[in-house]
Amino acid sequence: MIAPFDFVRMEERPIHFERKDLPYGSVGKYKAIVNPQTEKIVSIVGSGYKLEHNDEVYPKFEDSLRLSNLNTKGMTRDVKTSHGEGRTVVSYTFPEHRVSIKDNDEMDLTLTVLNSYDMSWRFRSIMGAFRLLCANGMIVGDTLAEYSGKHTASLDTDRAIKDLGIALESYLYNAQAWKDYTNIDITPAQVDSVFGAIAKGSKTMLKMLDNTFNNIYKEEMGNTLWALYNTLTDWSTHAKINNLDNQASIIVNREERVRKVLPMLEEIRLAA
Repeated sequence: MIAPFDFVRMEERPIHFERKDLPYGSVGKYKAIVNPQTEKIVSIVGSGYKLEHNDEVYPKFEDSLRLSNLNTKGMTRDVKTSHGEGRTVVSYTFPEHRVSIKDNDEMDLTLTVLNSYDMSWRFRSIMGAFRLLCANGMIVGDTLAEYSGKHTASLDTDRAIKDLGIALESYLYNAQAWKDYTNIDITPAQVDSVFGAIAKGSKTMLKMLDNTFNNIYKEEMGNTLWALYNTLTDWSTHAKINNLDNQASIIVNREERVRKVLPMLEEIRLAA
């Protein structure tokens, strides 16, 4: 049984100014989103900004999960925040939707659901997978859905249920592609091209990716597209993070970088 959520409920407060030559007044076009536990400002937003409270939108999303065609038996939930509670990452894992990519290499379906109070993220759900053998978060190509746009409408439960059905179909499709990855040999030029695209000129990152590929995943999986893919997800999941307070947000941003190079891996698969 998953415990109830325990979110900090953010508050909207007016912004005031005070100057020696002007009377005390308010900035009417803007308001502050404040964490009442710390009394710190999370963000400054326009007066028309609609605050989507975590303790309202996430329980509604979980209702959608249970009404969808996903098997939620044994479902787990992990909640992380960053930026002074300004960003929230809720990760769900579904062990009943476990697939075997090859012998002793299994995946569980995951959903990562994002929300923010600092306008960095819209409320959205992203489908992925969790590799049990190494605890890598496996990344797929597309964001599943952006339900509430720019925080101007509440979660559409019916749409969420429909999109969760599409997510399951997408997960099974990607699992089949990953099975193909295990049998596709790659060239050094292909490895260099993919690593160069994600490293964006960082020699330190290139060296780290090369070391991870050659010394870990190539040894385990052979010189395959599966080894290349796992090198990317190893970086997004496990590479050192200096700012641990914002770890949840940093991992989401890394996964977005990996997602942008996935079409390169699909091109290799289709050409094999």
